[in-house]
Amino acid sequence: MNFCFDCDDTLYDMRSPFDQARAEVLPGLQADPEAFYTRTRAFSEEIFDQVQDGTLTVDQSGVLRIRKACEWWGQPVTLAQAEAFQAAYRRAQTEIRMAPELEEWLADTRSGLWILSNGPDAHQRRKFRALKTDRFFPESHTFTSGQIGFAKPDPRAFQAVTADPADFWYIGDNYQNDMEGAKALGWHTIHFDRRHQGSGPAADYVVHDESELTALLRQLEGEYNV
Repeated sequence: MNFCFDCDDTLYDMRSPFDQARAEVLPGLQADPEAFYTRTRAFSEEIFDQVQDGTLTVDQSGVLRIRKACEWWGQPVTLAQAEAFQAAYRRAQTEIRMAPELEEWLADTRSGLWILSNGPDAHQRRKFRALKTDRFFPESHTFTSGQIGFAKPDPRAFQAVTADPADFWYIGDNYQNDMEGAKALGWHTIHFDRRHQGSGPAADYVVHDESELTALLRQLEGEYNV
Protein backbone atom coordinates (compact mmCIF):
# COMPACT_ATOMS: atom_id res chain seq x y z
CA MET A 1 0.00 0.00 0.00
CA ASN A 2 1.42 3.38 -1.01
CA PHE A 3 0.41 6.91 -0.04
CA CYS A 4 1.62 9.86 -2.12
CA PHE A 5 1.21 13.34 -0.64
CA ASP A 6 1.03 16.80 -2.08
CA CYS A 7 3.10 19.25 -0.03
CA ASP A 8 1.51 22.70 0.21
CA ASP A 9 -1.67 22.77 2.30
CA THR A 10 -1.42 19.00 2.69
CA LEU A 11 1.74 18.18 4.66
CA TYR A 12 1.41 21.55 6.40
CA ASP A 13 -1.02 24.47 6.66
CA MET A 14 0.09 27.16 4.21
CA ARG A 15 -1.78 29.83 6.11
CA SER A 16 0.64 29.62 9.02
CA PRO A 17 3.62 31.31 7.29
CA PHE A 18 1.26 33.56 5.32
CA ASP A 19 -0.43 34.87 8.48
CA GLN A 20 2.97 35.35 10.09
CA ALA A 21 4.09 37.56 7.19
CA ARG A 22 0.82 39.48 7.19
CA ALA A 23 1.10 40.24 10.91
CA GLU A 24 4.68 41.42 10.44
CA VAL A 25 4.32 43.54 7.31
CA LEU A 26 0.62 44.38 6.85
CA PRO A 27 -0.81 44.49 10.39
CA GLY A 28 -3.38 47.14 9.47
CA LEU A 29 -4.89 45.25 6.53
CA GLN A 30 -8.66 45.03 6.94
CA ALA A 31 -9.61 41.68 5.42
CA ASP A 32 -10.93 38.37 6.69
CA PRO A 33 -7.81 36.19 7.15
CA GLU A 34 -9.16 33.06 5.48
CA ALA A 35 -10.87 34.89 2.62
CA PHE A 36 -7.79 37.02 1.98
CA TYR A 37 -5.51 34.00 1.97
CA THR A 38 -7.85 32.12 -0.38
CA ARG A 39 -7.87 35.09 -2.76
CA THR A 40 -4.07 35.13 -2.92
CA ARG A 41 -4.08 31.40 -3.72
CA ALA A 42 -6.52 32.00 -6.57
CA PHE A 43 -4.19 34.63 -8.03
CA SER A 44 -1.28 32.24 -7.50
CA GLU A 45 -3.03 29.54 -9.54
CA GLU A 46 -3.59 32.04 -12.36
CA ILE A 47 0.14 32.67 -12.77
CA PHE A 48 1.51 29.24 -11.82
CA ASP A 49 2.31 28.28 -15.41
CA GLN A 50 4.57 31.34 -15.67
CA VAL A 51 6.46 30.15 -12.59
CA GLN A 52 6.64 26.59 -13.93
CA ASP A 53 8.13 27.73 -17.26
CA GLY A 54 10.50 30.23 -15.64
CA THR A 55 8.82 33.40 -16.93
CA LEU A 56 8.34 34.52 -13.32
CA THR A 57 10.51 33.68 -10.33
CA VAL A 58 8.92 32.48 -7.10
CA ASP A 59 9.53 35.87 -5.49
CA GLN A 60 8.16 37.80 -8.46
CA SER A 61 4.99 35.72 -8.38
CA GLY A 62 4.66 36.25 -4.63
CA VAL A 63 4.96 40.02 -5.00
CA LEU A 64 2.45 40.04 -7.84
CA ARG A 65 -0.18 37.96 -6.04
CA ILE A 66 -0.06 39.97 -2.80
CA ARG A 67 -0.39 43.23 -4.72
CA LYS A 68 -3.31 41.86 -6.74
CA ALA A 69 -5.03 40.55 -3.61
CA CYS A 70 -4.65 43.82 -1.72
CA GLU A 71 -5.92 45.75 -4.73
CA TRP A 72 -8.88 43.36 -5.00
CA TRP A 73 -9.72 44.16 -1.37
CA GLY A 74 -9.50 47.90 -2.09
CA GLN A 75 -6.34 48.35 -0.01
CA PRO A 76 -3.47 48.59 -2.50
CA VAL A 77 0.11 48.30 -1.30
CA THR A 78 3.36 49.64 -2.72
CA LEU A 79 5.93 47.53 -4.49
CA ALA A 80 8.22 47.92 -1.47
CA GLN A 81 5.50 46.66 0.88
CA ALA A 82 4.81 43.69 -1.36
CA GLU A 83 8.51 42.84 -1.54
CA ALA A 84 8.77 43.09 2.25
CA PHE A 85 5.77 40.77 2.58
CA GLN A 86 7.33 38.21 0.24
CA ALA A 87 10.62 38.33 2.13
CA ALA A 88 8.81 37.80 5.44
CA TYR A 89 6.78 34.97 3.92
CA ARG A 90 9.93 33.23 2.67
CA ARG A 91 11.49 33.52 6.14
CA ALA A 92 8.37 32.10 7.75
CA GLN A 93 8.43 29.16 5.34
CA THR A 94 11.67 28.00 6.95
CA GLU A 95 9.69 27.42 10.16
CA ILE A 96 6.81 25.34 8.77
CA ARG A 97 5.91 22.16 10.65
CA MET A 98 3.65 19.17 10.16
CA ALA A 99 0.82 18.59 12.61
CA PRO A 100 1.85 16.23 15.45
CA GLU A 101 -0.83 13.66 14.59
CA LEU A 102 0.41 13.46 10.99
CA GLU A 103 4.01 13.05 12.11
CA GLU A 104 2.92 10.29 14.48
CA TRP A 105 1.18 8.38 11.69
CA LEU A 106 4.12 8.84 9.32
CA ALA A 107 6.48 7.48 11.96
CA ASP A 108 4.30 4.44 12.65
CA THR A 109 3.15 3.41 9.18
CA ARG A 110 4.68 0.59 7.17
CA SER A 111 3.08 1.75 3.94
CA GLY A 112 5.15 3.22 1.13
CA LEU A 113 5.41 7.01 1.36
CA TRP A 114 5.86 9.44 -1.54
CA ILE A 115 5.63 13.16 -2.29
CA LEU A 116 4.53 14.75 -5.58
CA SER A 117 4.35 18.54 -5.44
CA ASN A 118 3.90 21.30 -8.00
CA GLY A 119 6.50 24.06 -7.97
CA PRO A 120 10.12 24.89 -8.80
CA ASP A 121 12.38 22.11 -7.58
CA ALA A 122 14.73 24.13 -5.37
CA HIS A 123 11.83 26.06 -3.82
CA GLN A 124 9.81 22.95 -2.98
CA ARG A 125 12.83 21.09 -1.61
CA ARG A 126 13.53 23.97 0.78
CA LYS A 127 10.08 23.28 2.19
CA PHE A 128 10.85 19.56 2.38
CA ARG A 129 13.94 20.38 4.43
CA ALA A 130 11.99 22.70 6.73
CA LEU A 131 9.43 19.93 7.26
CA LYS A 132 12.23 17.37 7.68
CA THR A 133 10.45 15.04 5.29
CA ASP A 134 13.54 12.84 5.05
CA ARG A 135 12.53 11.35 8.41
CA PHE A 136 9.68 9.59 6.62
CA PHE A 137 10.04 9.90 2.84
CA PRO A 138 13.05 8.42 1.00
CA GLU A 139 14.74 10.99 -1.23
CA SER A 140 14.02 8.77 -4.24
CA HIS A 141 10.31 9.00 -3.39
CA THR A 142 10.09 12.82 -3.54
CA PHE A 143 9.14 14.53 -6.79
CA THR A 144 8.46 18.11 -7.86
CA SER A 145 7.04 19.45 -11.10
CA GLY A 146 10.19 21.49 -11.56
CA GLN A 147 12.25 18.31 -11.42
CA ILE A 148 9.92 16.28 -13.65
CA GLY A 149 9.18 19.00 -16.19
CA PHE A 150 5.42 18.49 -15.96
CA ALA A 151 2.95 19.80 -13.39
CA LYS A 152 -0.19 18.16 -12.03
CA PRO A 153 -2.74 17.46 -13.45
CA ASP A 154 -0.56 16.45 -16.42
CA PRO A 155 -0.55 12.62 -16.43
CA ARG A 156 3.23 12.61 -16.85
CA ALA A 157 3.65 14.13 -13.39
CA PHE A 158 1.87 11.20 -11.76
CA GLN A 159 3.55 8.68 -14.07
CA ALA A 160 6.94 9.86 -12.78
CA VAL A 161 5.93 8.34 -9.44
CA THR A 162 4.52 5.06 -10.76
CA ALA A 163 3.24 3.50 -13.94
CA ASP A 164 1.13 1.04 -11.92
CA PRO A 165 -1.14 3.05 -9.58
CA ALA A 166 -3.46 0.20 -8.54
CA ASP A 167 -1.95 0.22 -5.04
CA PHE A 168 -1.38 4.00 -4.82
CA TRP A 169 -3.39 6.66 -3.01
CA TYR A 170 -2.91 10.35 -3.78
CA ILE A 171 -3.60 12.87 -1.02
CA GLY A 172 -3.88 16.55 -1.94
CA ASP A 173 -5.79 19.77 -1.40
CA ASN A 174 -6.39 20.91 -4.98
CA TYR A 175 -9.42 19.17 -6.46
CA GLN A 176 -8.61 19.77 -10.13
CA ASN A 177 -4.86 19.25 -10.04
CA ASP A 178 -4.73 16.49 -7.43
CA MET A 179 -8.01 14.59 -7.46
CA GLU A 180 -8.98 14.79 -11.12
CA GLY A 181 -5.39 14.38 -12.24
CA ALA A 182 -4.77 11.27 -10.15
CA LYS A 183 -8.18 9.67 -10.68
CA ALA A 184 -7.84 9.95 -14.47
CA LEU A 185 -4.90 7.55 -14.24
CA GLY A 186 -6.58 5.08 -11.91
CA TRP A 187 -5.17 6.24 -8.59
CA HIS A 188 -7.20 6.07 -5.39
CA THR A 189 -7.77 9.59 -4.04
CA ILE A 190 -8.16 11.44 -0.75
CA HIS A 191 -9.13 15.10 -1.00
CA PHE A 192 -7.68 17.09 1.90
CA ASP A 193 -10.18 19.95 1.62
CA ARG A 194 -8.55 22.06 4.32
CA ARG A 195 -10.21 25.25 3.04
CA HIS A 196 -13.70 23.75 2.66
CA GLN A 197 -13.76 24.67 -1.01
CA GLY A 198 -15.94 21.70 -1.92
CA SER A 199 -15.12 18.37 -3.52
CA GLY A 200 -16.46 16.12 -6.27
CA PRO A 201 -16.66 12.61 -7.73
CA ALA A 202 -12.93 12.31 -8.41
CA ALA A 203 -12.33 12.11 -4.64
CA ASP A 204 -12.80 8.68 -3.07
CA TYR A 205 -12.70 10.27 0.37
CA VAL A 206 -12.77 13.85 1.69
CA VAL A 207 -11.13 15.03 4.93
CA HIS A 208 -10.74 18.51 6.39
CA ASP A 209 -7.95 18.30 8.95
CA GLU A 210 -5.06 16.10 10.03
CA SER A 211 -7.11 14.26 12.64
CA GLU A 212 -9.64 13.18 10.03
CA LEU A 213 -6.85 12.33 7.58
CA THR A 214 -4.84 10.13 9.93
CA ALA A 215 -7.98 8.35 11.17
CA LEU A 216 -8.84 7.54 7.55
CA LEU A 217 -5.32 6.39 6.74
CA ARG A 218 -5.36 4.00 9.68
CA GLN A 219 -8.77 2.73 8.61
CA LEU A 220 -7.56 2.09 5.06
CA GLU A 221 -4.44 0.31 6.28
CA GLY A 222 -6.55 -1.85 8.57
CA GLU A 223 -8.85 -2.83 5.71
CA TYR A 224 -5.88 -3.53 3.44
CA ASN A 225 -4.25 -5.84 5.98
CA VAL A 226 -7.39 -7.85 6.82
